Amino acid sequence: MNVGRVLSETAQRLPHKPAVVFRDEKIGFSGLDLMATRVANKLRTFNIKKGDHIAIILPNSFQWVVVYFGVMKLGAVAVPLDLRFKGEELSPILTDAQVKVVITTALYQSYDVFSKVESIEGIIVAGGKVADGVARYEEVIRDESLSSEIMVDIKEDEDALYLYTSGTTGKPKGVVLSFSNLDFFPEVLSKFCNTSESDVLGCPLPMSHISGPIVCNETVLRGSTLCIFDQLRPDKILAAMEKYQVSYFFGVPPIFEALLHVPHRERFDISNLRFVSMMGTSIPLDLLKKFKMAFPSLAVIQGYGLTETSPLITLVPLEYEQQKMGSIGRAVPHAEIKLLDEKGEEVPVGEVGELVVKGPMVMKGYHNDPEGTQERIKDGWFYTSDLCRKDGDGFYYHLGRRDDMINVGGLNVYPAEVEQVLREHPLLKEAGVVGIPDRDRGEIIKAALVVKPGSKITKKEIISYCRQKLANFKVPKIVEFWDEIPKSSMGKIARKELIDRKKFISSSAI
Repeated sequence: MNVGRVLSETAQRLPHKPAVVFRDEKIGFSGLDLMATRVANKLRTFNIKKGDHIAIILPNSFQWVVVYFGVMKLGAVAVPLDLRFKGEELSPILTDAQVKVVITTALYQSYDVFSKVESIEGIIVAGGKVADGVARYEEVIRDESLSSEIMVDIKEDEDALYLYTSGTTGKPKGVVLSFSNLDFFPEVLSKFCNTSESDVLGCPLPMSHISGPIVCNETVLRGSTLCIFDQLRPDKILAAMEKYQVSYFFGVPPIFEALLHVPHRERFDISNLRFVSMMGTSIPLDLLKKFKMAFPSLAVIQGYGLTETSPLITLVPLEYEQQKMGSIGRAVPHAEIKLLDEKGEEVPVGEVGELVVKGPMVMKGYHNDPEGTQERIKDGWFYTSDLCRKDGDGFYYHLGRRDDMINVGGLNVYPAEVEQVLREHPLLKEAGVVGIPDRDRGEIIKAALVVKPGSKITKKEIISYCRQKLANFKVPKIVEFWDEIPKSSMGKIARKELIDRKKFISSSAI
């Protein structure tokens, strides 16, 4: 997809239709196209050309969308980065990506790191005062001399995005996605969820992750409207969904949990909402059920994918949302999927194996990391390290990461299975399960639990409950009560932190 050209075409077709809504403001497609064009022309004054790398370090905002499309109009490579990266994390990423221009906010705390990166030739800053030689975003988008139209030819296999992973298990890796990868997400939504020009897409996830580019591309290709959230206050999300008549949105489990606990949520009219999709991790079945019960008129579905796969590999079609609740869905168009055992052989239906995928959604590779690329992509197949099983109808079920699997005396235990049982306990709010090394059994199971406010329960009661629900070798031997379960920015349990006993404190359990 030539994203910049698609925006221009949609702006000609729907000039005054709202393209983006944020807080109490709206931007039409024509206005968005003009501002993106001015950003692109400003980048040209820094000698930026097709294929050069531009870092975007901005919060969820109008500015993020405008800058992204400005970069796309040049055929340059967008490098969106999380605002939470600090200087010591950011510098090696900027160096690895060979970033030439950084576009950021004056509020960014690691602003001084840019001067230490040799490749950086220019900086554009939104908001606040700027140093000499630094361009102001607000002046750029008002500069009429930067309005000349830009048309750049794009080849499908050329680089479009470098998306750096969170780096929770080591050095962040730059996922390289091509322009052809960008075609994929809109096609899946159209075929599985019947999205159209009349839809309003809500985005509560960080736009600096894969979420930002894919929702922007969906919006301009479809001619729909993007509603951006910049804070995760659940009452504010519901209010915005009512005001702007959001028809669907994607999120991670903590967001949906928070929405369930909004006082008097029935006061918000979200009747325009057609469906929500829970992403980012193994979704607790009880959360899917509770959300469906709270909002019975909308479809509650689940999807699965990674940044490396643009991102979707599976998704539950809307018509199967109740019949296959708990499934991560079936293969999306053009995705070939296999489940492999430890010997690399395909497992039968119903058995557990590592999910590997081949298709146009798979990344080109990791930037400057041929060894890492070869570890994950073999003969065109991308190895996800996620363990799944498939039912007879072709629907997949996620059981956890291969590295998270616990080996108890030679028997495999999937953390998601134990966590699911624990979450069903009426006094427990959250649960996280990990394996702890053990001399006799190889590993034993440790459960970190968060008790519901005002409730009390003992370790002995937890173990007794598990024995009624699970085989003996799956019952936790260590039970700890935590104030909260540590998670990544995408809602995944940070299992390595669960091993650190020093972090847990709780007065709500005995």
